[in-house]
This record gives sequence, C-alpha cells and structure tokens, in this order.
Amino acid sequence: MKFKYKEQKKLLGSGTYKMSKSKKFKYLSEILHLAPYTRSGVNICASASPICADVCLVSSGRGQMNSVQKSRLNKTHYILGNRTEFLKQLDNEIKLSYRRAKNKGFKYTCRLNGTSDLPFERYRLENGKNLMDNNPHVQFIDYTKIKNRFKNKLPKNYSLTFSLSEINKQDTNALLKTNTNIAVVFRNKLPKKYRGRKVIDGDKHDLRHLDPQKIIVGLTAKGKAKKDFRGFVQDV
Repeated sequence: MKFKYKEQKKLLGSGTYKMSKSKKFKYLSEILHLAPYTRSGVNICASASPICADVCLVSSGRGQMNSVQKSRLNKTHYILGNRTEFLKQLDNEIKLSYRRAKNKGFKYTCRLNGTSDLPFERYRLENGKNLMDNNPHVQFIDYTKIKNRFKNKLPKNYSLTFSLSEINKQDTNALLKTNTNIAVVFRNKLPKKYRGRKVIDGDKHDLRHLDPQKIIVGLTAKGKAKKDFRGFVQDV
C-alpha cells in the first residue's frame, strides 16, 4: 500500500494539558500524536478494544480541530510510507529538545504513542539502534495494551505501563503477577486500592517512570468515556 504525505516540519508537540503538568516537576515533556486505530487505513493500535477505539481521546482538546486531525493523519502516512526518514527526523527532534531542556535546567521526556500503540523499541534507525538506545539520556514513556511488548527486555530508559480494557482482563491478570504497572480508567473517583494494589492518581502528570512498581495508575474517565458503561470504565 502506498501512502501520500507531505513533509512535516514538526512531529513532536508539548501543547497538551497533561504534558504541561511536567514543568512543575522540572521536566520538559513532548508527545507524538498519530491518527489512531484504523483512521489512516492501517490499524496502528493492534490491541485496541472496540470501546477504546470508540471513546478515544483523539478528538479531545486541540484534537477537535480539523487542522490537527489532518496533521496527525499525515504523520501516520509518513511513518507508514517511509519509516526510515520518519525515525531520522524524530531522532533529530528528540536530540534538539533534549538540549533545549538541558539548557533550561530541565530534564526531558518523550511519549511516542500519544494516540497509537506502536512497538518503537523494535524500530531501528539507520545505525541499527532504536530511539531509546540512540538517546540514552532521554526518558521515554508510553502506555500499551499489547501484552507481548513486555516479553522482551525493554530499554532501561523506556517506561511502559499496561492499560486495562474491557477485553484484555486475562492479559491484565497475568501481568498483575509481575511488577508491571497497570493503568485503569475509573468513572468518578479513584479508589485507594484496586485488585489488591495501591492506586495512584495518574492525572497529576504523565511522568510514569517516577511511579513505584506494582501499582495501579488511576485515570478518571474523560470525554465520551464518562457516559460509557460497557466495561472499559471501572465503577468502584
């Protein structure tokens, strides 16, 4: 399949509300937003549940703007059509942002899957390294619904949190027996404990690498998810 795309001046952004919260902790945080699920013609969220796809936050905030949607679709066609060049540009942006953060006395974090679920740890630059190994001083952060991503050893600077949905409870049960942190969406308020684990407020920031191990990252329902009662959002 051939993909048409235009050159993209900037792949990463820091303008989301949650990313801005990182500044309180002396972090500059950026995020990559693609067109999720099958909106590009290819499913880039392999283990997305039907409800997850339906209530996706891709259309919240600035994502409601047509220009933003077009940009995210273009970026998706870019990585699907020319992954080598996409990764090269992304790597350059990460290096520039890291230096900018360092000059300001900040640390730098990058979330690659803002509205996607791609195994970036397996994607190689022209030098044979992935983005994490090529940027050892940068902290990478992501959520995923793909259990198999935890099978292999992840780069030390890549913090990956598993996300509960209405169809992956078996995978969640298996990962609860490990040190893997699980993100869970709750409807109104966060419980103190869930499935025997302590619940922390994951809406305070997105710096998941700062979380202790074996906890539940509690997220409150937003957007369309607030009125969804099909199992994606947990009621306690």
